[in-house]
Amino acid sequence: MEMELSLEQYETLLKLVYMGDWVISTLQAKDRSEDEPDSDSRYADVVRHVFSQAEHAGLGNIVQIDQNNGEPYLTREFEEESGLVDILEDYEDEVFWQALIERLAHRDFLRHFGETAISQMAIEERIEKETPFHDRWATEFHENGLENIKT
Repeated sequence: MEMELSLEQYETLLKLVYMGDWVISTLQAKDRSEDEPDSDSRYADVVRHVFSQAEHAGLGNIVQIDQNNGEPYLTREFEEESGLVDILEDYEDEVFWQALIERLAHRDFLRHFGETAISQMAIEERIEKETPFHDRWATEFHENGLENIKT
């Protein structure tokens, strides 16, 4: 199967593949020990293939080949100049705040109503009653960040 992409589309594809690989690699690293190999090479194979075609597509200047293992990778300059680093940092930041808000809101919801009462609520009622806890934490973090969090 052949796919025709403009230079701009291929560059965007490289960025998307890089970001997807970054997410998958982060999750795989979390779930394996140091001496254990990647748990699923399907992703790495696609990354390798898309990156290795960059020179043929006219984007050889943003992909280099590692001299030690022969693996293609995006140049550090491209990562920084293309905004990829900023996108991934913004993504990490957003995931952090959303997960923190969700977890604290759910904790407080459980403490306030108890598991038994919550298990008897319809989903609509759960959402209605948990939303104020979510809103409280979202407002707190929006206004104060972590300033008021104490150990």
